[in-house]
Amino acid sequence: MTRSRPANRRPSGSTRARTTPEPDTRRRILGLLIVFLVIGATMVGVLVDLQTVRPDRYRALGEDQRTRTRELAGYRGSLVDRNGFVLAASTTGRELIVDPTMIIDPSAASAVLAPAIGLDESELTKRLTPDQPNDRFELLTRTSDDKQIAMLSELLTADKSADTQVLRGVFLQSEEERVYPAGTLARPVVGQVDDYEQGFTGLEAQFNDVMTGTAGWETSERGIFGSIAGGFWEVEPAEKGYDLVLTIDHRIQFITEQALIEHCEELSAKSAQAVISDPLTGEILAMANVIRQEDGTCVVPRYNAPLIESFEPGSVLKILAAAAAVEELGYDRNTLVEVPASVKVGDTTFLQDPGFVPAPYPLSEVIAQSLNVGTITVAQRLGNDTLYDYYRRFGFAQYSGLDWEGESKGKVRPVSEWQGADPGSMAIGQGVTANTVQIMSAYNTLANDGMYVAPRLVKAVVGADGVEYDLAGQEARRVVSANTADEVTSMLVDVVDHGTGTAAAVKGYTVAGKTGTAWKVFQGEDGKFSYGSPGNRRYVLSFAGYLPADDPRVSIVVTVDEPDVGGFAGRVAAPVFADIAQYAVRILDVPPDNETDLTGGLVRGTPAPTPTIPPTDLVGGGSKAEVAVEASGSDSKSEDDTSAGGSTG
Repeated sequence: MTRSRPANRRPSGSTRARTTPEPDTRRRILGLLIVFLVIGATMVGVLVDLQTVRPDRYRALGEDQRTRTRELAGYRGSLVDRNGFVLAASTTGRELIVDPTMIIDPSAASAVLAPAIGLDESELTKRLTPDQPNDRFELLTRTSDDKQIAMLSELLTADKSADTQVLRGVFLQSEEERVYPAGTLARPVVGQVDDYEQGFTGLEAQFNDVMTGTAGWETSERGIFGSIAGGFWEVEPAEKGYDLVLTIDHRIQFITEQALIEHCEELSAKSAQAVISDPLTGEILAMANVIRQEDGTCVVPRYNAPLIESFEPGSVLKILAAAAAVEELGYDRNTLVEVPASVKVGDTTFLQDPGFVPAPYPLSEVIAQSLNVGTITVAQRLGNDTLYDYYRRFGFAQYSGLDWEGESKGKVRPVSEWQGADPGSMAIGQGVTANTVQIMSAYNTLANDGMYVAPRLVKAVVGADGVEYDLAGQEARRVVSANTADEVTSMLVDVVDHGTGTAAAVKGYTVAGKTGTAWKVFQGEDGKFSYGSPGNRRYVLSFAGYLPADDPRVSIVVTVDEPDVGGFAGRVAAPVFADIAQYAVRILDVPPDNETDLTGGLVRGTPAPTPTIPPTDLVGGGSKAEVAVEASGSDSKSEDDTSAGGSTG
């Protein structure tokens, strides 16, 4: 029987076939060569990039890893008053910042931080809660208070060592901070800076580029464990900005603000403002304004009303007609002016106050008693072109030269645009607008022998090296002759001596000044704008003047807006003038010039009596004439109030 052989069994003596191919040594060598070539090319490319294409980038990366650069703050320049009193300065402070995305429990974090920084917990919780995933920064507060800084440092240090860090993401870092040592004193003038130490109001904004410092830096080598002793170190010092030396005297500024606050509250006025200056140089010694709040208190606001707000000044501008009459017509204080009971201008009749006796009056009495009809009569003799020319000569409807942001230059329409009663209204300071600084400059012109000197707020700038650079003011220009200025000054002395401004008297000093009671245009219940009607008026009350009259050292303009005691500047604005003046002359060490007044006579603040026109020997015959300019309380100015406007002493 034949046995079958398994199919997979090889015959004896047979040779097994090869299934694995022979290795291709040449291909392997070629592959390795290609790999090495690629690596080599890459390395060459990297070397070319490092050495040729982008060497600066890699050098910077290397330097960044081995060096540390810290910015050095270039502090902002200070603002100081004329005596060196600091009104604004920059100091090293701290700012508390947070990355809200790192805060685990905003409520817990706010409970710890709120008492330390004086914020409401609920409000702080909102600020610590991110609004969006990329909300990575929030400034919580800035401070330069050493106690608060120490408290915050202790809180953050203690939180780092706690088991649960509720303040994780809160940081305290150095930062320049602007401080105002005098608080709100002169705030409308000094201005403020924003969160980035850039001025945005007042002188802080106007001289921002000058006061902003230049930052420096410090660079040193560092290792894993910090700075390397004896390693590379380089410093570029920061440069402090220029300091500003102001013309302001902080003592006069303070008493001016306090006087305005006191009278504003006492009179329930809408607002009040004042400017005090040296009439010979135009340097502003104080510039202040206050506003009344809903609770009846008056405070210093942030805006500078004496430059920004314009209004119809009223009788304080009667000096223009008087100066023009002396300069152009040869008048003097004793020149008689025929003053009727009324005068018609265009279609409007201007009336003198009830009880007035028509007669020839000396020009000095026309001004002293603030006779509207008499002033208009003088203006008619001058002519419209001459009156307009004197408005321009004295600086009205023109910028002051202080380059103040938002300054109002007022408005005096050219003669070609005058209509109806305009010539009469403009003669008595109505129908034109001006700001308080412009009025001050006009009175300074008379005090300065007829020379117009532009106002100044900044005396000099001081560099970081202590070198002071004076800022030259505008060149003075002649407006009227010295004789004209003296004649008008003598008339203004009469105003305070026995006219409408007796309450402006300062014991021991001869004061020259003028009252101004102007009607305000307002919107009535019928929606129309007008000056109102008898018994329904709104007033701007002013007093402008200077002292001592023969050698002026101080000029002051006071304006009170809408007091609730009626419309007479002699009772409202003149006493404020006297309050400020009596302190200003002491602070500036101005010697008295009126020895008679020191031993008797009118004392500052005495209520003004009813002004009385002198007896017949001064007015040219007839019975004794008494004109109750202040005391009558009459609103009678014209038959057509809305078109003519009104002004009295």
